Amino acid sequence: RDRRRRVPRRAAMADDGEGSLPKATVAKMISERLPPGLKLTAEVKEMILEACNEFVQCVSSEANEISTKENKSTIMPEHVVGALESLDFASYVETVSAAMLEMKEEGKELRAEKKKKKGMQMTPEEALAMQQKMFAEAKARYESGEPAAAPAGPPVAAPPPEPPVDAQAGSLE
Repeated sequence: RDRRRRVPRRAAMADDGEGSLPKATVAKMISERLPPGLKLTAEVKEMILEACNEFVQCVSSEANEISTKENKSTIMPEHVVGALESLDFASYVETVSAAMLEMKEEGKELRAEKKKKKGMQMTPEEALAMQQKMFAEAKARYESGEPAAAPAGPPVAAPPPEPPVDAQAGSLE
């Protein structure tokens, strides 16, 4: 069966909307991988963009078929790997699997950071309530004549005690 989607050249060139890769991103990826001094015409860049879009479309379509056969409503990374193998792109499986593991690790780290930050953060309402409570406590202390709370920071050391006065050492004979 033929999985390729035929798109008229002019329609593909004008299409930079939904379902297509961003032209600027693809152009940047192309330029980063070209040998120094080699340039591509706009038409060649457009052809590469079309090929990339076609590749993504084919792989996602095949991954969708695999997930549907498994009665899944979400395409999982395993479905994409299966699609690559099904479309005879098995040589990409190792690279894609490594990238998938890397992304999973990054995701774990990001979730851990978010969780850590969430534990330390408070909502604006909570911050305002805490601030108002602290102001009220400070005002009450001020009005009652209590000494102010000790400032935050390292404790201030008390002066060293004076040595005891020796009665015999202090007399003159």
